[in-house]
Amino acid sequence: MEKSRILKAYNDYLLTDIYKNCDKYRKLSDGKSADVFFADVKARVNLEYMGIVNKQGYMSTYSMSNGSLVSDSKGCSLKDLVASNGILQATTRLYAEFATSKPLITNKQDLELIKEFDFDDLLAKAMIIQSWSGKMLLKGVTQNDKFSFYTVTPKDYFPIRNEYNPKLIDSYVIYNLSKDDKENKTLNCEIYELDSIEYKAYQITENSINEIPYPFDLTKNGMIQDGLGYRDTQAQGWAVVEIENIFGKSDYNDDLVANVRELVIGDTLTSQAFQKVANPLLQVPDSLIEVDTNGRSTVRLDNRVVVLSKDDKEVKQVQLETKTQEWKMHKEDIKNDIYKQLGVNDLAFGIDLGGSIASGEAKRRSLERTIATVESKRSKCITGIKNIVLWGYKKLKGIDIDLQIEAQDILSLSLTEKMAIVVQGIQNNLMSLETAIKFLGVLGKDTDEEIAKIKANVMYQEKLINIMNTLASITREEALQVKLEELSSEIMKDLGLEVKEE
Repeated sequence: MEKSRILKAYNDYLLTDIYKNCDKYRKLSDGKSADVFFADVKARVNLEYMGIVNKQGYMSTYSMSNGSLVSDSKGCSLKDLVASNGILQATTRLYAEFATSKPLITNKQDLELIKEFDFDDLLAKAMIIQSWSGKMLLKGVTQNDKFSFYTVTPKDYFPIRNEYNPKLIDSYVIYNLSKDDKENKTLNCEIYELDSIEYKAYQITENSINEIPYPFDLTKNGMIQDGLGYRDTQAQGWAVVEIENIFGKSDYNDDLVANVRELVIGDTLTSQAFQKVANPLLQVPDSLIEVDTNGRSTVRLDNRVVVLSKDDKEVKQVQLETKTQEWKMHKEDIKNDIYKQLGVNDLAFGIDLGGSIASGEAKRRSLERTIATVESKRSKCITGIKNIVLWGYKKLKGIDIDLQIEAQDILSLSLTEKMAIVVQGIQNNLMSLETAIKFLGVLGKDTDEEIAKIKANVMYQEKLINIMNTLASITREEALQVKLEELSSEIMKDLGLEVKEE
């Protein structure tokens, strides 16, 4: 791969939203909204509350001293009062939980290399990264006849697109910045192309790139020296597979993140903890606050009544009421907007809305968009996982395997609902006995055995009916006796109890 193309692709990558927001989105996915939005909360507090937070992030607290309301020297850290909001984390995990609510159906037991793989766990982890990052790589690794793969986030790789058709990708570069270079100008790269893997190191600036010796000796891992770097001589096919999210973007778009930021700010400013710290200062007009030489502020009180200064011409009533009710209404609007963008609702999160228990079909209708979203995401992840496993088998065993990874329905009908469908289907000759039993899915591995038993029972029921009809048509007692002996012999034979003549 030409150095100039690597430099151009890297510079373009630094300008992408995925690169700029990757760390923020990862934190939101990990439930660290208070850390992500602390600066925004601090700015809003200073805007609405007269700059009561200092540069270190502390805000004044007050206590009574000799009849005066006096500010404490240390104060309270605003960071301890920030109310976090985990709706993005909850939604991302909801996607993964829905996708793996029922185990994947695979034939891994027939394939030696992947017998121990937990595909459900791998799928869940992939879907979480897919949601917050927008895309990722699965990197396959083979060593000592063993195969494994792991995920690479967009923060750690960039594509090199075809010069004539940008929709095609010629190679992927997995990189890390050298820890010894504080200016972050040294890239240690793994360059993946079709039938090729190279290991190179580059010293870069905005307009130049120069290859330098690769910092690790890879000959011990079977690589050969290639200039200042190394090359894998046994590379074949694509050792990496890219998995994209729906539309190729993170679920955490700018509008969505802005809404969550407003939730964090609003919940913080209307929380009881914040109000108890902020209100003593807010309830007092500026003209009543006296500041001493040490910067401590004091309010003069007389039996809970503020003592006015000479310049105050009217008494202002002190109120501790907050805008909590107004905020609750606005918060509900913001939450509904977030739900619409993410394709979820309260039912998806298992929130009891106070209604009766809904049937499986009713739940499916209510969760139709959520299920469709999860199925689209899951399909992309399963395809990626399947492709990287096929690559590993091809490289180690030299064969193409028939790998089966199938997902089950996310939300099933109840057994009662299934039974109603089965009865209707059989009565109207729209469903066979075998299909009905498999549709119910209550027998597991014993389905075929149970079908054989039911068929046998049906056969004997029909035979019994025929016998009764035959006996009913006989009018003479001698003929009836003969027929009973014949039928008795047939039944004994069917049951394996007939007496053999010596």
